Amino acid sequence: MSNSLSVRSFSKRGQHILALTFTGKINQFGRGLFYARYQQQGTGAKKLLLGTQFEATDARRFFPCWDEPVFRARFQLSVVVPENWMAVSNMPIASERKVGGGREVSFQPTPSMSSYLNVFCAGEFDAIESESEGVRLRIVTTKGKAESGRYALESTAQILRYYNQYFGIPYPLPKLDQLAIPGGFGGAMENWGGITYYETALLFDPQNSSVTTKQRVYEVIAHEVAHQWFGDLVTMAWWDNLWLNEGFASWMGTKCTAHFNPQWEVWLEKSIPRDPARRIGIPKEQAMEGDARATTHPIQQPIASEGEANNAFDDITYKKGQSFLRMLESYLGEEPFRDGIRRYIQAHQYSNSTTADLWNALDSASGKPVTEIAAAWTEQPGFPLVTVKRENNGKVLFTQERFTIGFHDGPDGIWKIPITYFIDGQSAPATMLMSKKTASLQDIPADRALKLNVDGAGNYRVAYDVNSWKLLLASLPGMNAPDEVNLLGDTWAFVQAGRQSFSFYTDLVGRLPQDTALAVREQIINVFNTVDHLLASTPQRDQFRNYAQRVLRPTLNELRLQPVQSEPVTASLLRASLIQELGLLGDQDVIKQCRGNFEAYLKNPASLPPDLRAPTFAVVMRNGNAEIWQKLHDLGLKTTSAEEKQNYYDALAFATDPALVKKTLAIALTDELPTSRAVFLVSKVARESDRPDLAWEFAKANFKGLLAKVDALGANSYIPSLFTFFTDPNRIEELRTFAKAHLSEGSARPVEIAADEIRFRADLRRRLIEEIGALK
Repeated sequence: MSNSLSVRSFSKRGQHILALTFTGKINQFGRGLFYARYQQQGTGAKKLLLGTQFEATDARRFFPCWDEPVFRARFQLSVVVPENWMAVSNMPIASERKVGGGREVSFQPTPSMSSYLNVFCAGEFDAIESESEGVRLRIVTTKGKAESGRYALESTAQILRYYNQYFGIPYPLPKLDQLAIPGGFGGAMENWGGITYYETALLFDPQNSSVTTKQRVYEVIAHEVAHQWFGDLVTMAWWDNLWLNEGFASWMGTKCTAHFNPQWEVWLEKSIPRDPARRIGIPKEQAMEGDARATTHPIQQPIASEGEANNAFDDITYKKGQSFLRMLESYLGEEPFRDGIRRYIQAHQYSNSTTADLWNALDSASGKPVTEIAAAWTEQPGFPLVTVKRENNGKVLFTQERFTIGFHDGPDGIWKIPITYFIDGQSAPATMLMSKKTASLQDIPADRALKLNVDGAGNYRVAYDVNSWKLLLASLPGMNAPDEVNLLGDTWAFVQAGRQSFSFYTDLVGRLPQDTALAVREQIINVFNTVDHLLASTPQRDQFRNYAQRVLRPTLNELRLQPVQSEPVTASLLRASLIQELGLLGDQDVIKQCRGNFEAYLKNPASLPPDLRAPTFAVVMRNGNAEIWQKLHDLGLKTTSAEEKQNYYDALAFATDPALVKKTLAIALTDELPTSRAVFLVSKVARESDRPDLAWEFAKANFKGLLAKVDALGANSYIPSLFTFFTDPNRIEELRTFAKAHLSEGSARPVEIAADEIRFRADLRRRLIEEIGALK
């Protein structure tokens, strides 16, 4: 199509019908209308299905439209599909009839909505269904997999009831379909009435799926169903308010998940993105690590064009947005916050809105200056560091400044900070709003620990003076896990920023009570994994590994190497993480156990619990040879389960033999994995093999073939992201030269993010090498 459309003068005023002939290409890369190839469950037959992915600006690939969120319209779709195919769209089917070459299916018209929320999927599908509060619910899968959607179906009914009550407006469509797609795109998309998911985000097999998969399914459903109100019923007016959709759905989905599954500790859960180049950790920490850099951006960022919108789907939009909303709710209170959300939804349903509309609704509901508080958090980059200094006569002085990593000359800022705190030995936390550069508390006992940021719910870091820190360390035995995690997160951030030595972090680790608190140990595991990779090819690595094993092994001994009947879910999750990390750190007992478990698994897969499969495969491959590589690869080729396939192929990335590394990389150019997973195998190799040089050489030689497999949201950042594993600053100029010659203008910001990460890693690596000798 051309960029303009000329229409002759009409003889009469009024409504007219504009008919256009339109052709487009069906691709396999998750942009617009795509096809996905897959193996059918049970038969192994090779099949094909059709699906759509329109966000941010790919609805125009499917049909002519004003493809911007503010241009809402009603859509009515008619399609012709093969006779044995099921067709699914946003609304129920209105009529069907046989036609030459298949069956014509017409759907009921949608409510007024944005173009990017349309959906169409068709293939040889199965479905299971139920009803909840008058809404027909279905899980749609490829044939043979429908029963793996049973957990998702039951969870959706629970989640839908919760949201109907929370939002105060019942789900507005007659049905909600959720479709498990085995390829074409990599995540989940909140199409109104027809949510699409990559299979591993929707399907759960009780016999073969891990607890991690079960949790992920619930959390992703909770996120996407929240969008049915916040994003679909009410939609941002333009992409600069994307965080209104994604930050809110991330917060709401986590809140809902925590409500029904408190044992999962979801606010402190380790998040592992499907893109291995992105940060791993607690969502708030993932966002804060990026937000401390010079390359960050405000939550509400300017988006000049549709093309720039694809760069906005990042941790700041999702996870900083989520963290700010959690902090704001804790300050306003649950009921006033919910009432404000209800006012906002009621006022803007079937329409579009801006951030200001949300703040106005929360202002009215809470009676507090939400608009004033929110401005700094959403309109300026970064976040504050609060410094605590004890003075005489029980006075404690707070000072705020912008917390940065790797730069010191950026603009400072002032935030209105909802500070929570408790005094050790006193009953209830207290709250204050710090609105200026300094603030103070009076009458704080000189011998009592003062802890800011209760449960780590606030989006700020805290630095304590020497006396305050000593009192906090002494109070650790009575501290809860969220506050311990908060102290660990801040302490590690100070090491990253060069404000403290690595021994400052390890001293805190050594003083923690020796227990099996999942989130506490996961934070330590995540840091140790980062340090281990940074020390690759250095003589200091062995010394660090010996130290890390001494820290982690007692926890695994307490849990035991094999599952214990009726143990809590957190124990199973922590065991899996400990086995993988200790195995990668060279713990010989763990490696021996994993090898034995793998040999038993090859004879009888049921012998190895699902939670231990992924870590076992990773450890045996890290310590394996070509024979192990081939066994894992053969298993990956054979299975029709997306979860199993991912476990096998992910394990291949842990090989360190250069010949095996190259064999793993070559898979990315084949059709063994869906395109959305194949491209990330290169990133996985760069992360896990400690050979980012081999990954980059492969990508450079094949970058056109790889970019052709990347979806729209990753097109600008894929190649730059591969450089984030380097620690040599000389690579920065290599990246910039390559980008200038081969990449689009949209890659400029991802290139600078990668350059900043290389400089950061080089500096941290240098400091770690100098400081490792002090470990005990």
